[in-house]
Amino acid sequence: MKPHRSPWKLTATVLAIPAAVVVLAGIVLVIVIVVSMQDKDGDDLAADQVEHVARALVDDLRGARDLTDAETVAAEMFHSRSASVEPLTWSGSLGEGKGITIEARISAVVAESSSGALFAPHTSAGSAERCYRYTVSVSQDAAYEEIPCKGLTESAAPPSSNRPELPADAAERIGALLVATATGVADLVDALRAEFPGSQFTVEAVDTPAGERVVAVGVTPGSDCVLRVRLPDGEIVSPSYDRIWLEPGELGCSAELYTAPPR
Repeated sequence: MKPHRSPWKLTATVLAIPAAVVVLAGIVLVIVIVVSMQDKDGDDLAADQVEHVARALVDDLRGARDLTDAETVAAEMFHSRSASVEPLTWSGSLGEGKGITIEARISAVVAESSSGALFAPHTSAGSAERCYRYTVSVSQDAAYEEIPCKGLTESAAPPSSNRPELPADAAERIGALLVATATGVADLVDALRAEFPGSQFTVEAVDTPAGERVVAVGVTPGSDCVLRVRLPDGEIVSPSYDRIWLEPGELGCSAELYTAPPR
C-alpha cells in the first residue's frame, strides 16, 4: 500500500517551484543591473571599435565584385563612419593578374560621457590605434592581419581612384548627337566614338522596330552609364532601369537595358 501524501506537502511543492523561478529571475536582474552600472573604459571601447571596423573592411573586400588596382580600392573602400581609416601604402592590380596589398591605420576616439543620473555608468575618455595589412589574391580571396604601426611607410598623398568615368557633360553631348545625326546607326556610332575616344568607353546604338533610336555609352571597368532614347517624334528621353544590371557579371551599359531589359 502506497503511503498517503499530505495535500499540504503537495501544495507547498507546487508553490515552491514558481517561487524559485521568481527568485532566480530576480538574481539575474540584479546581475544585469550591476553589470550595466559598471563604469566603462574608453580605451577598451575604442579598441573594440577599431577591430569592428577592421573586420568590416575585409568583409567588404570579400563581397566586392569590381576590385581593380590597389590604389583605387584604397580610395573607394577604405573609409568608415565610426573610425578613422588611413590607407598608408598600396600595391598591385588584379587587372594585371596580381594580387593587391593595402596597409592601413585605423583609429578611434571615445569621448568621456555620463548621463549624470544616480548610479548611472560613467565612460572614460579613450582612444585606440591599430594597423592592418589587407591582401586580396587574384582569385579575390581577402584576408587581413594586425601589424605594428611603428616604422610603416606613409604615402605622400592619399590614394585616388583610377576608375574611368564619363565626362560630366556626357549626357548633354550624347543628346546633341542623337538630335544631329539623322542618318544610319553606323554614322551615329562613329560620331559617338569620336566624341568618346579610348578603350575605356563602351558605345552602342540601335534602332527599334517602333522607330526609336537607343544609345548607351559607358565605361569599363565601372558602372557609369548614359542611356538615351530618341522617340519617333524627336523627343529625347532617359529611360529608367535597375542599376544592379551595371554590376560586373551583369548586362552592363547596353542598349538592351531598354530594348531587352533583364527580368
